[in-house]
Parts: sequence; C-alpha cells; structure tokens
Amino acid sequence: MRRSQVRKLFAALAAGMVLSLPVAAQQVTKVGICDFTRVLSTAYKESKAYRDYDAARADYTKEITATTRDITDLENQKLDADKAGNQDLSLTLEKKIADKKAYLENYRRVKLAILQQQADKLLSGPVLKEIMDVVNYIAEGDGYALVLRSDGDFGAGILYRIMEIDITDKVIKELFNRAGKTYTGGQ
Repeated sequence: MRRSQVRKLFAALAAGMVLSLPVAAQQVTKVGICDFTRVLSTAYKESKAYRDYDAARADYTKEITATTRDITDLENQKLDADKAGNQDLSLTLEKKIADKKAYLENYRRVKLAILQQQADKLLSGPVLKEIMDVVNYIAEGDGYALVLRSDGDFGAGILYRIMEIDITDKVIKELFNRAGKTYTGGQ
C-alpha cells in the first residue's frame, strides 16, 4: 500500500471509531430466545397432536434407518458378486439398489412434507396463541424488547447466545402453571 492509502485508511478508521462512540454508550436492548421445539416437546407432550407427530417422526426415522441399512447390504452383496465375476447377480443387485434408492428418495420427500404439515398444525391455532400469549406475558414482565424464536439448540441465524437470554424454561413453567401443573425441569 502506498503511504497516501495508509493515511486514508487510518483516517477512515478513526472517523468510524469517533462516530460509533455515541452508539456504544447507548443502553443495550434486552433480547430473549425461546426454543419452540422444547416448549412443544415439554408442555404439549401429552396432547394427542404431539403424540401423533412424535410417533410419525419416529416411524420416519426407523424407515430411513432400515432402508439405508438394506441399501448398504445390497451394495456389499454387489461388491461380492463383482469380485466373484457374477455379472448376472451384479446387474440384478444394481437394479435392486437403484430401486431402493428411488424408494428412499420418494419416501423422504413425501414423509417430510407430511411431517411438516403435522408440525405446522401443531404450531397453529390455539397452541400457537397460547404460546405467544405466554411469551408476550414474560417479555413484558421481564422487560424484553425482542424475543427470537429458536428451534433446537441453535435456531436458524443464531450463531451465538448466552444462556441468560433463553426464556424457554420460563415459558414452559408458565404454560404448566396455566394448566394447573407443576414444572420441575430447567431453571
């Protein structure tokens, strides 16, 4: 870099630091995160809709595992047939492998669409309204300006968080309280 470019770079950095001082001095807004998956699996696990969804998800995983295992077994048999020089068996196994892979692809596509519909149904209507009422109640009571939805350990777009901003356990506890139950997990 030439000397004039270096000076311009330092001038720009200094100006940026001076301009950012008032922003840095402002109070940080209180932000919270709520893990909807955990709220559903804890507060609504006894509901028929959640049990149906959970059973369908378990069936999906079981079928994927079994079919993947079948494909691996067929591929191993094909390798053995290839080593033995048995071209007829190898071609037959290759066809079975292709059929199983096509089945697996279609099964995934169809079942994931069905699971997504069930999940959407779970998080709509009265369940969603109840969760949102509780999130609003806690956010207003604890002074949160923003609550982000998370699904799982880290939601989409959340790269880092501290556990102190996670209000999931508060939401679950309040849902249990409103249902006349006691929540003993979490915070």
